[in-house]
Amino acid sequence: MAQHTARPMLWSSTRTGRGETATTNYFFWRETLERSFRAHPVTGPVSKTPVRFTGQEGSPMQTGISCVIGLPEGGYRAYASTRSTDQKRMCVTVWDSPDGLEWHPVPLGQDPDGNLPNRVVFDGIPGDQSSVGGPSVVPLRDGRWRMYVWKHREGHLRYIVAESEDGLRWRVPDFDRPALYHPHDGGLWKLAEGLSPHEMVEMALPEAEVWRRRRLWTNDASRVWYDEHRDVYVCYSVWLHPALPDRRVDVDNAPGVHRLIQRRLSEDGLTWSDPELVLMPDGRDPWDLQFYFLNVQWHQDFLIGCLGYYRVEESQQTMDTELCFSRDGVHWERPVRGAWIPRSPADSGLPDTSGIYVCDWLDRGDRWLCLYDATPHPHNSRVFECAMMGAFFPRNRFAGVAATAAPAGLLTEPLFLRSPEILLDASIRGWLRAELTDCFGRKLPGFEIGRSVPLSGDNERHSLTWKDCDLHDHLFQFVRLRLEWQDGELWSVQT
Repeated sequence: MAQHTARPMLWSSTRTGRGETATTNYFFWRETLERSFRAHPVTGPVSKTPVRFTGQEGSPMQTGISCVIGLPEGGYRAYASTRSTDQKRMCVTVWDSPDGLEWHPVPLGQDPDGNLPNRVVFDGIPGDQSSVGGPSVVPLRDGRWRMYVWKHREGHLRYIVAESEDGLRWRVPDFDRPALYHPHDGGLWKLAEGLSPHEMVEMALPEAEVWRRRRLWTNDASRVWYDEHRDVYVCYSVWLHPALPDRRVDVDNAPGVHRLIQRRLSEDGLTWSDPELVLMPDGRDPWDLQFYFLNVQWHQDFLIGCLGYYRVEESQQTMDTELCFSRDGVHWERPVRGAWIPRSPADSGLPDTSGIYVCDWLDRGDRWLCLYDATPHPHNSRVFECAMMGAFFPRNRFAGVAATAAPAGLLTEPLFLRSPEILLDASIRGWLRAELTDCFGRKLPGFEIGRSVPLSGDNERHSLTWKDCDLHDHLFQFVRLRLEWQDGELWSVQT
């Protein structure tokens, strides 16, 4: 992978709309929902597909992709965690794919045992490398690459930083300067559960070092990406809150804490800001809900987040992925709570019956491919079994608003009319009518809802029309749409 060529998928897609001149607007934002009646937010349809790793059939090793890079000649490169089913070994492996579904090992020749030809062996890690995983790979401004990866065992549990010229051979320049720490590194877990340093019977570290590390605490569900639009490195990871008695669930694998989502920023990717708490359960959520991860990507001028939706209660122990949205990366809206990709029924024979851990979205033109790690076992299971799967969905149909047999309506945000045609992505089984208004919601003559030509059917490019009127007189002006529809879903509108 040559310098200045490959590109991480997280920002290769659509901030500028793939060169499209039309502006796509969505209906799931809070301000639009507040101007609606009888409309409720929904997630869009997905179709599932298996993901295959060549050469791993029948192997005691299982692979879960952590991040994906787009290759300049086409296709993709994945950095993954490959584990043994007995959980005694975990390592970083590298894979290439032409389509995101069929993955082939990249021969590296670094594994001393010769068992895994695509295993990364890091220079600069002292001692044991039998449990290293969860890689995030980002570009550096000078054309090199950086990997953030969790190193376990020998008293370590830290998010170390490695660098590479080619994305294949990796060196850790300073093992004792990780990006983040897990509280288990240094034996400090009881502090994360709420114990004061002065109450600890024994601490292996000086108190000043304990406080330094505490500022950098998280768990091993972390993700770093380089935001090229803001020229800053961003890390979303878990903040560990001491467990509250009325929310504690002892069957969880970490019953002494509650998982929330934090964000950190860094100019150089090495020195990180204090955390910002950006997502935590609220009064609309189940009592036992925790947030396990947050993977993000730009889409046009906002961020889409895939939020780990973890039901901790003993009878559940399930992991779903919820979609959330933000314009600044700090304030997140959660219009559709709970599972986005539905888990398969227990008797389906599919691996995603208990857990869906989303990785990256791959841009496939008119649709997305979302890769995810699937498991049929509860989160606290001692049996490790996972499989990668993919979910396809139309480009602009990740979230929308729906009406039942009782008609619903909404008033959009102001839209800049760049074209004499307004295109609506909608699935309408009943009917839809539209009214064009000025910015204050006053109807424009000739474009009243009674003159709207009703629409029906499932079409990503419904054209809104009115009897004996066209839109030319309103080109390059701000307008609004008042939409009313019955039995159907609205996904987006292009102007």
